[in-house]
Amino acid sequence: MGATGLRTSTFDGSGQAMDSTGGQALPPAGGAAPSATGSLPPVNPTQAQVYSLIGGPEEAGSAGLVGTGRQSQTRPFSGRVNAVRRVSANGGQGGALGNDVFDGETTYDAPLGLRVGTFTVVPQLTVSGGWSDNAAGSSSGRASALYSVAPDLQIRSDWSRHQLDVSLRGSYAAYPGSSVRSEPSIEARAALRLDAGDSTQINSALGHSYSREDTSTAENPNGEGDVNVVNASLGVTREAGILAATLRGDVARTMYSEGQSGTDRSGRDNTLYSATLRLDARTGAILQPFAEVTALRRSFDEDCAAPCIRRDASGYALRSGVTIAAGPKLAGEVAAGWRVERLDSRQLQDLAGLTIDGSLVWSPTRLTTVTAGLTTTLSPSDLAGSSGSILYSADLRVSHALSERLVAQAGAGYARRHYQGVGIEEATASALAGATYALTRNVALTGTYTYRTFDSSIPGADYDENRIQAGVRIRR
Repeated sequence: MGATGLRTSTFDGSGQAMDSTGGQALPPAGGAAPSATGSLPPVNPTQAQVYSLIGGPEEAGSAGLVGTGRQSQTRPFSGRVNAVRRVSANGGQGGALGNDVFDGETTYDAPLGLRVGTFTVVPQLTVSGGWSDNAAGSSSGRASALYSVAPDLQIRSDWSRHQLDVSLRGSYAAYPGSSVRSEPSIEARAALRLDAGDSTQINSALGHSYSREDTSTAENPNGEGDVNVVNASLGVTREAGILAATLRGDVARTMYSEGQSGTDRSGRDNTLYSATLRLDARTGAILQPFAEVTALRRSFDEDCAAPCIRRDASGYALRSGVTIAAGPKLAGEVAAGWRVERLDSRQLQDLAGLTIDGSLVWSPTRLTTVTAGLTTTLSPSDLAGSSGSILYSADLRVSHALSERLVAQAGAGYARRHYQGVGIEEATASALAGATYALTRNVALTGTYTYRTFDSSIPGADYDENRIQAGVRIRR
């Protein structure tokens, strides 16, 4: 086991590492654009692509900057850049995102990874300490010191064909001297791509996430309980000329565990099954249209006997949009549509609404990158009189390389949730500012400031939080 190669990077003013020959060392995570014949390209990494692994898992859309869970940890800036690279590269030759687009990472300590058989392994560990003026994230929360440990492991195959990516990301935050519960979170994902021919790909994925549920929300006013989500997908993409068709099946299971009070929350446990057909017009133009139709079925674990309301539902989603391939400096995907979940019981109205989703990356200079994301999420609810909620999340982030050692970033996010049938509204606004300084080839100093404000139509649920953290990041 050893490093995959010698690190001889220099800073050329672009914010990117250069190899010893002066060529760019960072081809896109998604590989090259398809050929003129329309065949799907292999996207297996070379040693030079190892650096992009640390940004995974890829982030499409938005979680509202700091998300809606108790953990205020933001996703890596490079996650969205890598996701958009893959989308634009697969969309045709209208201009994939350039290899030299800055992805928000310091290049001086760019990880080489470890070679294990036919895999490249990139480990990372961040340890930090800090302070929050509202550690519980609630209307009655108090100030507390805090510390967090965040391990990260990315694995990618080095096969000549096919590709396997594995991502393990976790964090543990605790508040010494405070009654606030610790905040563990785990996110694991494996994705396998099989190249079945020049124009056919089979993609599968399996994931699991665990976190504390956000406090002060309408469904979790006491801030107790955990959320486990397990999801799996299997899809086939086939290209014929300028048309690409994708047929995909997804399963997502959500489980809620009881809190310290022993309150049973399993009544919300449910499984969502869906089948999606997507058609892409890969014309090679700057704007390439696509259309998507989904059939879905949501099933709850617990049987419902009178007088309760049965919340199992069937529905559909329609979506249409464009892939933006105005590379090498602008790329992404934007879509709008309509989604409906009709409950088996007609005592409640349908859970339905407009959906808007998108991810954009713009690089005005070789040292600066701006990203934007928007996501719509429909979720069931066990609140009396409500069929569920619609959550719109958006964020805008910018990162700038001051040198190969020093990177700064800032961002703002907003998320708004509406519970249908009961008129409850919840909004979360957030902002962050941070910097990373690479001390050595393996060690960097990190510092972040995060602000979050939660506003609810339920009296007494509003709160604000300021959080400051500084730490050390180690990666190989």
